[in-house]
Amino acid sequence: MRFSIIKREPSYFFENIHEDLNRFLKDTFGDFENLEKNAPALYKAFRPAVEIKENKNSYKMKVELPNVNKEDIDVELNKNSISIKAESKFEQCQEEENLKTTEFRYGKFVRVIPLEQEINPDEAKSEFKNGILHIELPKIHEDKKEDIKKLKID
Repeated sequence: MRFSIIKREPSYFFENIHEDLNRFLKDTFGDFENLEKNAPALYKAFRPAVEIKENKNSYKMKVELPNVNKEDIDVELNKNSISIKAESKFEQCQEEENLKTTEFRYGKFVRVIPLEQEINPDEAKSEFKNGILHIELPKIHEDKKEDIKKLKID
């Protein structure tokens, strides 16, 4: 009996399904690999929405951070990226109260966003208003040797 090998091309649908599924799970439930192993389950679902707009001279970002205090937000700028860290803290119920249900998300959030064009960290602006962090990052076109700068949130 003779067998022949038939070469089949994978369909486009299955070509990147593993990467697409990982991205979907990470966007939906957060990055479980980098969370503390002993963190409560409620802390593992905090993944705020981010909106990034770009024009000729700057990047403008909005980060939705409900139930987060301004003091719990940390933004670090690099010439090629921005790192946003925040924490939404779970409030414990008093002894006579029982939590029946919650749809709020709690936990630590860390996101590093790479930028295609270099920015000027010295001219960056931010504002935290109504649970939305607004960030404006002016682009630079010449070389500048700043590495990391903390951004003060107004």
